[in-house]
Amino acid sequence: MELEQIAGIGKARKQSFEENDIFSCEDLLNYFPYKYYDFSKTSPYADDGIVKLIKATVCENAKVVKIRANFSFVTCKMCDEIGHTFNAIWYNQPYIKANLYIGQEIYLYGKNSPTKKNTFIVTLSKSSEKLEGLGLLPVYHSVSKIGQKTIHDSINYILKNLEISSFIGDRLLYKYNLLTLNEAYDIIHNPKEKDDIDTALERVEIEKIIPLIAINEYHKAIYKSVKTQKYENIENLITEFESLIPFKLTPSQKTVIREIQGDFVSKFSMNRLLQGDVGSGKTIISLFGAFVAAKNGYQSAIIAPTEILAKQHYETAKRLFGNDIEVELYTGSTKGFDKHNALANIRFGKSKIVIGTHAVISEGVVFENLSYLVIDEQHRFGVEQRAKLKQKGQNPDILVMSATPIPRSLSLVLFGDLEISVINERPKPQKTQTNIVSKAKQADMWNYIKTKIDDGSKVYVVCSKIDEENDDDELQKFSAKSMFDYLITNIFDKSSVGLIHGKLKKEEQNKLIENFKQGIIKVLVSTSIVEVGVDVPDADIIVIASPERFGLATLHQLRGRVGRQGQESYCFCLADRLNEKSYERILFFKNHSNGFEIAEFDQKTRGSGSVIGTNQHGTDNGLFSRLNSKTYGLAKELLEQIKPDQAQYLKILEKGETLYSSKILNKIILN
Repeated sequence: MELEQIAGIGKARKQSFEENDIFSCEDLLNYFPYKYYDFSKTSPYADDGIVKLIKATVCENAKVVKIRANFSFVTCKMCDEIGHTFNAIWYNQPYIKANLYIGQEIYLYGKNSPTKKNTFIVTLSKSSEKLEGLGLLPVYHSVSKIGQKTIHDSINYILKNLEISSFIGDRLLYKYNLLTLNEAYDIIHNPKEKDDIDTALERVEIEKIIPLIAINEYHKAIYKSVKTQKYENIENLITEFESLIPFKLTPSQKTVIREIQGDFVSKFSMNRLLQGDVGSGKTIISLFGAFVAAKNGYQSAIIAPTEILAKQHYETAKRLFGNDIEVELYTGSTKGFDKHNALANIRFGKSKIVIGTHAVISEGVVFENLSYLVIDEQHRFGVEQRAKLKQKGQNPDILVMSATPIPRSLSLVLFGDLEISVINERPKPQKTQTNIVSKAKQADMWNYIKTKIDDGSKVYVVCSKIDEENDDDELQKFSAKSMFDYLITNIFDKSSVGLIHGKLKKEEQNKLIENFKQGIIKVLVSTSIVEVGVDVPDADIIVIASPERFGLATLHQLRGRVGRQGQESYCFCLADRLNEKSYERILFFKNHSNGFEIAEFDQKTRGSGSVIGTNQHGTDNGLFSRLNSKTYGLAKELLEQIKPDQAQYLKILEKGETLYSSKILNKIILN
């Protein structure tokens, strides 16, 4: 069945769906509700700013008030279940007036007005006569020009007229007491009880991860390659490497080094993922491999997603190895004679460690004997780019790294074709105090920060956008440009504040960061460009404006920018207009410092969107939201029982390959 075959879906609605990444009936079935209205739980009216459901009775006839052209509201006096009277307001819905009459019982969903006392702003209303048999009402992310009812009716049309195929046959469904896919999707979109939703989501999730587990196993077997490089004297090189480091390796780091050592002596090329929390010391581990390769006469390449991060890795390597090992920096900014010289050094093997960006992928970069490849923040590189890098050597050992903590069950699905190593402790314990600051208290916060700057502090101020796209004055204050203007006008001396964002030229970005490192700039206002890789060890304060606009993983990365020397530091979450759910998330962030715990919490409370920063809009917006070790184990067990059916197993592999190369996984991984 095609979208246009659904009753009520014409050319215009089909286009609207496609603009939201909904191209098929399968996509529409996977456009899960992001919340449900529960009409069994009501609350009385209160001026508390909390979103709630009120069961009320119409007390007076409704009125339409016109403010200006194309802007009006309906107002009506209501009485809640405890007898309190209040005014209800519907914006730009004049037709509501005709549906209201005195004595009518009605359910109102919304919250009180922040400016008008005893006034409730309604986002959804339902007459009690229309609620019979409704159960929980699903609410979907908005689709341009398509209402909630049309989305829901279209999904129900598919469920009524289409039998959804499954990889799991009737025998296994019965054996494991599993729902059919039609039953699962029906519960997700038309639930009667909240408890049933989790079971239905888990059933759909099992169906979706089976192909990913299968394709990972297939890749692991097919791409296992015999290497030509041979490393000798590794035990002595570990001792020599540790003597170069100005600190002691943590137990986790030592464990990972031993795992890499095992890969190096294996006849098969290493294919390993290194996950590490913020400040856990992944860079040192990557340089250990490069050190061993160089001492055995081979070349290494360490690839970072940004020039800022590449330059920092280069400086770390130079400090560590001095003149003993030739280290080369090669980025898009390498020009003229420097570029010509660098390419020659790489081609003829003089440069043993090459550190760079995407520029290293270009055809002009040729290695003499590349044996070890590191891809930092690997999810920022596409599958094709990683393949091109691998081809620059003959089956090189590959280490990919991620600073985004990912729950173990999710790692097994996303990176099942890799061996996985984890660093779960820091060389220096973080002493960062996190505080939630309301807009009303921000003046006190800035005054405190000002005194800390006088004592030598360096401060990041991070905003979600360069500039706001609307004219809301309150939100405007929290954009990077407006925040910069506010700070240099009201708080700090202009010369001590810098503004950095992705639209600046690389040279300007590098200069600003260098000035911040040297203390010429005391306050660096930025977007989340500083999330990964900007390393200013003595920075000790970060202010995150509108933290609810960031995923918890991003907030954790940002907080990791301060206190990197183990010094006392501060993270201020400057928050305004937090709803109940946002406050719960930010409070968890405030009270937890372990990135893996934060990732687990975010996955459970926000679904797959937690790992990329926002809930997914469009296809597979529920994918991995209920993934845990039990779900993963069951999916793997089912796959083993399906494998003897060759035709079905091939279908699973084809689906896995499609998912593996799609944008869905990149969206889920990318923070």
